[in-house]
Amino acid sequence: MINCTISAILCAMKNGKKKPFVLRVLKGFFILLCTVFVAISCWIAFSAFDRISPLRAVPRDYSLFIHTDSVWDAVSPVLDLKAVDVLLAEPSFSDYRSGFIQLRSSGLRNNKYAKFAASRRVDAALYTSGDTTGYVAVVDMSFLSAVTRLADILGPHLKIDGLTYTAGSSLPHYEYRTAESTLFFKQERNLLIIANSIDMLMRSAAENNETEYTQDEKKNLTAKNSETFRIVADAGKLAQSVVQGNETASEIASYLTKGAHSVISFAISDSDINIKADFPVTLPADGKSPLVSLLSKNSRMPALLTKLGDPIQYYTIVNAGSLPELKDAVFPFVENNKNVVDSWNKAESLCKTLFSLSLEDILFSWTGTEYAVLGIEGNSDPVFALQIQDEQQREKIFDSIISSFAVENRTNLIIGGVRVPCLALPPFLQDVLASFNIELPHPYYLIQNGYIYFSESPQNLSSIYNAYKSGRMLARKENWKTVSDNQNSAFTIGMYYDLQRSVPFFLENGTIVSKILKLYNIGRCDFRIKNNVLTCQLHATVCPDDGTRLIPGFPLPSGTVQDYNLQSGPVKNSGAVFWVENGKTVKALEFVSMKQSETMLPDSCTIASASEETSGGGVLWAVTSNGAAYLLNRQLECLDGFPVVTGALPSAKSAAYKNGLLIPSRDGSVIFVRSDGTYGVLPVAEGAVFKSAPAVLGETAAIYSKSFKGSIYLIKKDACVNAGEPMKIDGIGFGRPALAENGHTLYTAFITQAGLFYLFSDGKTVSGFPVQIDDVFYTNVVYCNNFFFALSQDALLYRIGFDGSFISIKIPDAVSARQGFVAAVSSDGHDDVYVCADGNILHGFSPALEVLRGFPVAGCSIPVFADINGDRNDDCLVLSADKRLYAWNLK
Repeated sequence: MINCTISAILCAMKNGKKKPFVLRVLKGFFILLCTVFVAISCWIAFSAFDRISPLRAVPRDYSLFIHTDSVWDAVSPVLDLKAVDVLLAEPSFSDYRSGFIQLRSSGLRNNKYAKFAASRRVDAALYTSGDTTGYVAVVDMSFLSAVTRLADILGPHLKIDGLTYTAGSSLPHYEYRTAESTLFFKQERNLLIIANSIDMLMRSAAENNETEYTQDEKKNLTAKNSETFRIVADAGKLAQSVVQGNETASEIASYLTKGAHSVISFAISDSDINIKADFPVTLPADGKSPLVSLLSKNSRMPALLTKLGDPIQYYTIVNAGSLPELKDAVFPFVENNKNVVDSWNKAESLCKTLFSLSLEDILFSWTGTEYAVLGIEGNSDPVFALQIQDEQQREKIFDSIISSFAVENRTNLIIGGVRVPCLALPPFLQDVLASFNIELPHPYYLIQNGYIYFSESPQNLSSIYNAYKSGRMLARKENWKTVSDNQNSAFTIGMYYDLQRSVPFFLENGTIVSKILKLYNIGRCDFRIKNNVLTCQLHATVCPDDGTRLIPGFPLPSGTVQDYNLQSGPVKNSGAVFWVENGKTVKALEFVSMKQSETMLPDSCTIASASEETSGGGVLWAVTSNGAAYLLNRQLECLDGFPVVTGALPSAKSAAYKNGLLIPSRDGSVIFVRSDGTYGVLPVAEGAVFKSAPAVLGETAAIYSKSFKGSIYLIKKDACVNAGEPMKIDGIGFGRPALAENGHTLYTAFITQAGLFYLFSDGKTVSGFPVQIDDVFYTNVVYCNNFFFALSQDALLYRIGFDGSFISIKIPDAVSARQGFVAAVSSDGHDDVYVCADGNILHGFSPALEVLRGFPVAGCSIPVFADINGDRNDDCLVLSADKRLYAWNLK
C-alpha cells in the first residue's frame, strides 16, 4: 500500500500534476520554520551588533566603580569567601544575607546553563552623598539582549510576585519589591540597568553619561587586566574610610587630589589578599602645613630593612624624615592633649637644669631619619630602634646625661656573648615616653651597625645581636618572603605584622575594611611616595593554624542563661538555635538572616528540640514550672491547640519522644504531650522520684528513679513496659541512662556515683556486670560509636566497652568536673564526644579519644552543629559563661 502511494506521488510529479496535500503541508511548515529561524537569527544578530557602551548608564560622580568581564568568573569564587561573611554580618548588609546564603548553597552554581547566562560583563558604581547611598549595575547582555529588548512588550502581561511594570512615556521600567529592599530595572538596547532607587535609575537611563568621560578615563575603566575585578575609587572617600579614627592619617588623606580616581589592584582569596592603590596628592602651595615637608619627599629604602634578623616577628619602620620634622608634623595634632604638652615642657625645663641640655638636643642632635618598633619571637617586650646619624654626638650626649645623678647607667650585664648596658630613666623622661604610649622605665640598649636598640628585655637585644652576627636574616623567613612578593623596598612607612603580636593602626578602627583584613593574620603594608603620588600596598596571608575561627557576626550577647541549654530544631529543619534567658524568655536565632526573635512565658521554663515526627511546623517544646506545655514554630509562635495545661508539676527536664514530649512529674508518672494538642498520663511507679530527663532512642525511652536503691523504667508504645520489674541500680547516680542498639538488641547503661557501671540487655542485667570503676561520677554515661563514655569528678574521660573493659584520659588543663557534662553529638554525618569540666572550655574527642580538630573552644553548653554560613560544613554553636553565644568554624 505504501509503495503504491509513493509511486502515485512520483507519477504525479512527473506528469506535472498538483502535489498531494500532505506534501504541500509539510513543505509549507518547513518554509515557516526556516523563516522563523532566519528571523530569530537576524534578531539575535541585530541585538549583538546594535550596542551602546555601558558607561552611557554610569554617571561619572561615583565613589566606587567596579568592572568585570564575566559576572560568573568574578562572583562564583567570592561566594565562598570568609570576607563576605564579615561583610554580611554588618547590620547595614543584613538584608542581603538571606539571599546570599541561599545563592551560596544553591545547586545553580553547578549548572552549566546558569554559568553561561551569568558570564556577562557588568559595570557597577556606588554613589555617596551625606547619609544617602545609591548604586547602579549595568549588565551588557550582548546577544542575549534579544530577550531583554522585549521587556517593554511583555511587561504588562508578566505575573510575578513582587514584580510590577510601570509604562510611562518618560521611563518605562520594572520594580521588584521584597520585604527587605526594592530594585528598579530597565532595558536599554543591549544593556540591563539595575538601580536601588527610581532617581538613580533616571540618572542612569535618561541621560548619555558617556559624554562626561575622557578617552583616557574610558580606557582606564574598561581595560582588561589579570584580576577578575577592576576597581576604581574616589581617592579621598576611600582613604577616609580606611583612616577613620586616626587624626594624623585623616589629615594626610585630606591632601589627596579632590575628585581624583584611583585604580585599585585587588585580589582576594581565603588564603591571601593583595591590595594596591595609587592616590594623587595635591600639597598646599603656601607650604604652611607641617606635613608638606614629609609628603613632598620621594620614598627610599630604609637601611634598617637589610639589618633585621630572623627573630623579628613584626615591625613598624618610619622612614619619613628627621625627628624635628616628625615632631613638627605630629605636635599640631596633639596640642589638645594636655598630658603630652605638659610632659614635654616639664622635661624640657628639667633637662636644661640637670644636664645643661635641651630635650631637643638630647633627642635630635644625633639621630637620623629611620625609627622602628620591633617585636621579637617569644618575648612580649618590644624593641625600639633609632638610626644614629652622628655617633660622636651620641656619645657626648650619653656621657652628659649619665654623668648626672638623674640617670643611672649599669653596664655589668653580659648575655648571649654581648654586653647590654641599662639606663634607669628619671620620671620626667618616662612621662614623655608614656605620653606616646612607650613604656621604658629601665631600658637596656645595644649599639650595632649604625642603630641603637632599646628594650626592657636584654634577651631581645641579645637575639638581635646574635641573629645578625650569624647571618640569620628576616629577609630569608618564609612568612616575610610570602607577603613581600611584588613589594617595593622603598617606603616611607612600612609595617610587617602578626596579629597575634601587633595590630596596625588601620585595623584598630572597627570599620568593615579592618574587620575583613583581620582575617589574614600575617601581612606587610607599605606606604610610599613618588612624584606626588601616595601608594598604599598591602599583601596579607593566613598563617596555618588549627583552623578554628569565629563565624563573622559572633559572638552574640545571650543574656543571663541559667542552665546553658542550647537547642536546635529537628535535624531536617535545623535553621535556628534556641535558648532561655532570665528563666522565662525563649530566644531564637535564625541562621540565614541572623535575626533574633523572642517570646516570654508566664513562668520559668525549660526547652527541648521537637523530633522530626512532630507535625504542624513545631520545632521547639517549652514546659513551664507549672506544667504548661508549649509547641513553638521557628518564629516562636505558639501553634494552635497550645499551650496544653497538664496539671503536672515537672520534676526534671523534658525530652522529645516520637511526635510529642515526655514530662517527668513529681507524682511518679510521666506526661506524654502530643503535637496535636492532646496529652496522656503514663503511670510508672508510685513513689518514683525522677530528677533527670528521659533518655530516648527511636520509640523507646528510659527514665531513672533516683534513690539509693534506684530503678530504670522503659517506655514503649506510650506505656511503661517494666513497671513491675524495673532494672535495679544499687547506689545513687546522677543524670539519665544511656540507650544503645547493637545487633538488634536494646542495651541500657548507667553508672552510679560510686563508679558501678551497669549494662542491661532488653531489661536484663548482662552477665559480668556491674563493673567497678574506682572513681566518682556526678554525670552519667553516653553512647557513641560502640562505646560508652563517662566523666569523673577528677576530669577523667572513661571509654567503656560492651565487655566491661575501659580506658581513660585526662581532660587537658581541667582539675575537676563535678558540674561538667559529657555528650555525644552528631556533626557532618558522624558522632563524636564533647566534654566540659568545671569551667568554660568545651573539649571535643573522637570515639578513639583523639582530640578533634579545632578544639577546645570557649563554651559550657552541649554544642549544636549546623551550617550557619552556607558553606555546606557544620559549624559549632555553644553558649558561654560570659553571657555570649559563640559560633566556631572548625574547617
